[in-house]
Amino acid sequence: MIKIVANFSIKPDCTEQFIRAARDVSRETRKENGNLSYRIYRERKDETKFVFIEEWINDVVIEKHNSMPHFTAFLAAIRPLTSDEPRIVQYMNVPEIRNI
Repeated sequence: MIKIVANFSIKPDCTEQFIRAARDVSRETRKENGNLSYRIYRERKDETKFVFIEEWINDVVIEKHNSMPHFTAFLAAIRPLTSDEPRIVQYMNVPEIRNI
């Protein structure tokens, strides 16, 4: 399993637009084969900060997701809404540690 954590900083007057775009992309992404989880959170102390926490079965499905029309449309829609480049990091389990 691969976990992706994507952080977004949104311009203060653009958060509602971002939320609408995030809702649309999450609804469609959850339908994709190979997506185990796709959750979106907003920072409690700064309402312009959002994080996507995703779980995928492998790199093949991630690559497919990255080219899906709903995802590429999302990226285009949020580009003018962001105040900084997104920070996206991929993680994998540590086999020596059992995560419950």
